[in-house]
Amino acid sequence: MKKFFVLSVFFFSGLFLIPEANATSPDSVCYVHYINVGQGDASLLEFSCGAILIDAGAQSTDYVDSLINYLEDFFDRRQDLDNTLESIMITHNHPDHIKGLKEVIQKFNVNRLIYNGTAEGSWGYLNWAIKNADDLDITLVPVTFEIITAGNNKDGYTNNDIDPLSCSGVDPVITILSGGFESNPGWTHSEYDNENNHSLVIRLDFLEASFIFTGDLEEDGISTVVDYYYPSGITEGPLDVDVYHVGHHGSYNATTTEWLDLISPEIAVISVGEWTYGQGTSNKFTTWWYGHPRRVTIKKLENCLPTSKKRSQYIKPKLAKEPANFRAKKIKKKIYATAWDNNIKIRATAYGTFIVYTGNK
Repeated sequence: MKKFFVLSVFFFSGLFLIPEANATSPDSVCYVHYINVGQGDASLLEFSCGAILIDAGAQSTDYVDSLINYLEDFFDRRQDLDNTLESIMITHNHPDHIKGLKEVIQKFNVNRLIYNGTAEGSWGYLNWAIKNADDLDITLVPVTFEIITAGNNKDGYTNNDIDPLSCSGVDPVITILSGGFESNPGWTHSEYDNENNHSLVIRLDFLEASFIFTGDLEEDGISTVVDYYYPSGITEGPLDVDVYHVGHHGSYNATTTEWLDLISPEIAVISVGEWTYGQGTSNKFTTWWYGHPRRVTIKKLENCLPTSKKRSQYIKPKLAKEPANFRAKKIKKKIYATAWDNNIKIRATAYGTFIVYTGNK
């Protein structure tokens, strides 16, 4: 049974300090920070003995600056980490997930770069990191679906690079469930060329607390992952977690009903830009023209999340029925988004209890 408690509050700089880990204490804590980078993704995993960044995206150069400022503030509070990220995990090679990668690497110490095995479509951001990895003393770790599933492995893929931390007290476990596909698993040519379907799917376990990050994986990728881990008649598998980082910024084609049934989350978090971003322009690579997040996706989340679990106060954000068509909708359940809540930080204990903080820092 999942043990669960959530409280939504505003957080300030003093609340970021993580208590000293007790090697024998079952209530050690970790934090997952969903950083507001506009229409993009960047999530920071914070543990007593280290930190890992999942994606380094940003909507614009201003949001790259916001990402750097957030990490600077974090390391000011966690001076024991010596400005070091144990790894950066890039789910896939689109600018909204890697636009700030070079700046992060240049500003902080990075020990590993984990990616989906290809730098295609990276607009030079990932190519630069790969090219300069030796000079920067960064270990490159490409992870493909074929590597993950070798030997018919059904438990997800991990090693000392994927999961480099060994914390006293509660030791986090990081596994990758999907990655880049070296060969076409049967998709159309356009879907195979779609970098979203090659997203890393990353799972974090902190004893009884669990999180999943699915990048921008879309329906074809989702179907392939589900078919592999859940063959006919199988209902239990590695997708079942407490906190779901909603795929592809709340897109209509990255959160299927089957996917949600298998994940069965208690909390959903969306990294997404302000609904007006792109309004009045011809720039199609914007929140306005993509129509993120979609009402249909929010409806699926509302149907999936526990009825008894609600935000401390309801919100009424603008959601897209389709691109460039937004209407306000009341949300009571534990669905959070960077566009509505700014930076989001979730405190998780080894018991599987959670507190959600939202606010400017």
